[in-house]
Amino acid sequence: MAKQNLIFITLDAVRPDHFSCYGYDRFQTKNIDEIAAAGARFENNICTSCLTPVAHASMLSGKYPNKTGVRHPFGKVQTPMVSDMLKARGYTTAGFVGINFLSSKHGFAQGFDYFNEPTPESSWNSKEYKKKDETMQTLWGNWWIPDMLRWMKENADQPFFIWAHYFEVHFLSEKWLLFSGELPRGELSDWAYYDAKLKYMDEKFIGPMNQQLKDLGIWDDTMIVLTSDHGETLGPDQTNWEDYYFNYPQHKTLYEDDLRVPLIVKGQGVPANSVYNQTTRAVDLVPTIMAGLDIHVSEDFDGQALNPLFAGRDIPTVTAYSEELYEERGKGSLQAVRTDRSKLIRNLSKKTEEFYDLQSDPSEQQNLIDKLDQDQQQQAAGFRAIMDEHYQTYKKQARDFSASETKLIEDTLRDLGYI
Repeated sequence: MAKQNLIFITLDAVRPDHFSCYGYDRFQTKNIDEIAAAGARFENNICTSCLTPVAHASMLSGKYPNKTGVRHPFGKVQTPMVSDMLKARGYTTAGFVGINFLSSKHGFAQGFDYFNEPTPESSWNSKEYKKKDETMQTLWGNWWIPDMLRWMKENADQPFFIWAHYFEVHFLSEKWLLFSGELPRGELSDWAYYDAKLKYMDEKFIGPMNQQLKDLGIWDDTMIVLTSDHGETLGPDQTNWEDYYFNYPQHKTLYEDDLRVPLIVKGQGVPANSVYNQTTRAVDLVPTIMAGLDIHVSEDFDGQALNPLFAGRDIPTVTAYSEELYEERGKGSLQAVRTDRSKLIRNLSKKTEEFYDLQSDPSEQQNLIDKLDQDQQQQAAGFRAIMDEHYQTYKKQARDFSASETKLIEDTLRDLGYI
């Protein structure tokens, strides 16, 4: 069997419930829908973090943050990524990223023959992050679409891997798109033009990519995995000005709006128009890719391959772990554990816990932590054990990052009786 190409698309801050293939009816994401119609759609895919670099390191490695080396904005990838695995097996590799959290400085360029990352000239915004006496300047935005299409055309005669991180749905990109005349003012303007930006992405990125794959005659020979690093908390329709730019949109929680992300997979052996409802995780993506490309690797993945589902077989039910331990973002140091049935969220900074029955309360409106039945108490105890295991490694990794933050979390855990 000839090698399949791979395009791994990671959209920034994208919710599945705003794609028409997931049932949204305010506009059509017809080009994303085309990929979904040719493959599989997953209804409950859970990301590893609501923070872009932490989430991406897991997506690209198949491992949780305690093994990737990226648990805050200053981290650097310390584990093999899918780019390393495919390059070692003869693939030509290229990466295109829209924010320099995912830059070569942070280790995300490893394994790539060609890497397009933001520069001061190509980005439309910048923001400072501080760690002790160090200041890191982040660059937001990078319109790499023409460069990706050029690279794909030049390398279409050999097996290739493209990682395409698209950033122009993220909050504040609407200012650049409106100023440059790319978005019509007032059209699909709710939630900081969120839908308008998704429609633009579908038309200006996904559409041209799909068409070029067909024009090059490699549509059927290319595996496409489309997902997002995290979701978005949008808030109410027609927010006031203050909410519009200061409270919404955000992605600073571990609620479903911020953790549930799209997952669409097209490739050889994937049944068309298939839909799967069980919980899947960001760490499952690389094992699924490797199995789909018929490549065996000896990496110690935290995820499992989803490919048996494509053949009509069951896979083990899973527990999904997520974290946002970078307290400076504003909501505290957070951990969450989720199954198909239940979810526990722990805020180490505020010394609080929340427990939700996702079967009866999928929108997480009723915190049951003070009235758990015996079965739920057992679930919560198991969830806390998972959280503790991940936190212990963070505590060791964080010593050179923020001694004050580590002490705060340790004191909180001690007060809660966990250590």
